[in-house]
Amino acid sequence: MKTSRRNFFIAFVVVISWVLSSCSDSVSTDSTIGNWTKTTPFKGRPRSGAVVFTVGSKAFVGLGYDGDDYLADFYSIDIDEGYWVSRQSFPGTLRERAVAFSINGKGYIALGYNRDLDQEELKDVWEYDPDLDTWTQLSDFEGSARYNSVAFTVGSKAYIGTGYDGITYNSDFWEFDPAQEDSWSEIQSYPGEKIEEGLAFTIGNKGYVCAGRNNGSYNLDFWEYDPEGKTWTKRSPDDNESYYDDFKLAVRRHDAVAVVKDSKAYLIGGVASSGAMDGSVYEFDASTMKWDQKTSFEGSARSLAVGFALEGRTFVGTGQNGTKRYDDIWEFKPDEEYDEIN
Repeated sequence: MKTSRRNFFIAFVVVISWVLSSCSDSVSTDSTIGNWTKTTPFKGRPRSGAVVFTVGSKAFVGLGYDGDDYLADFYSIDIDEGYWVSRQSFPGTLRERAVAFSINGKGYIALGYNRDLDQEELKDVWEYDPDLDTWTQLSDFEGSARYNSVAFTVGSKAYIGTGYDGITYNSDFWEFDPAQEDSWSEIQSYPGEKIEEGLAFTIGNKGYVCAGRNNGSYNLDFWEYDPEGKTWTKRSPDDNESYYDDFKLAVRRHDAVAVVKDSKAYLIGGVASSGAMDGSVYEFDASTMKWDQKTSFEGSARSLAVGFALEGRTFVGTGQNGTKRYDDIWEFKPDEEYDEIN
């Protein structure tokens, strides 16, 4: 069948318009502050939904899903040595989308998901001793079994909440004190929307929760928790603030990572509210409560990655984009000018 040039031109315009529309879902890299450098790749297999915690000058990464199997292997990297070392494999139920944190020289893993089990959602809690390279199972989390939760630590205690338990999106929050026979105490619930796949981080003596979604809907919640006063304070900026648009783009995403350096947090990657994979990076300064765009992630855009900070240096790696999973690790230097070569 003969196709006219006019019809071909219309089709060409439609295709170009679709491509431009799709690209517009991901924020451009116009920002020139912030530079990414590729570092030593992760020693294990490519994966998503892994966990990470840091103890001293070491980061510990493991678990997750490679698209076919759940993984038990664990590795550490010392920032001073720069290479990965195999650690004792995780002895519990294999999982992805768990929470992890460290307190007083020990690492902890809790909750998570395994689609191969009759009970897909998990609630067990494990402690890792890096000096002995041993795992110990502790008392179960006292909320419902769940995954896609958030966790942050302040001092010698951890705070865990939100997530999805297979039936309900949750807003409950729990304080975990390993010094008190790994006791759990329920605290005031998260005041924002019930969420899964959100973000939590600690700056100073305050915890922060943002991002995520509820029944596929995104929101602009951003809350600060004060453990001393046991109170939540809303920190979403007013819509007349000059940085409000940056704030919206920063928090309307899920399955991203948050990494803290000094008094600033960096929200990186994940899936934007449009559904597009998002490589954008935004900085939150807790000293001013302002938001600012930084240079976008220079690796492949991804979700379900790990992010960690060691001795003032910040790193992001692993994760997935569609069916593709990664084992690369990148260092982010937020105060350097962008260098496309390095």
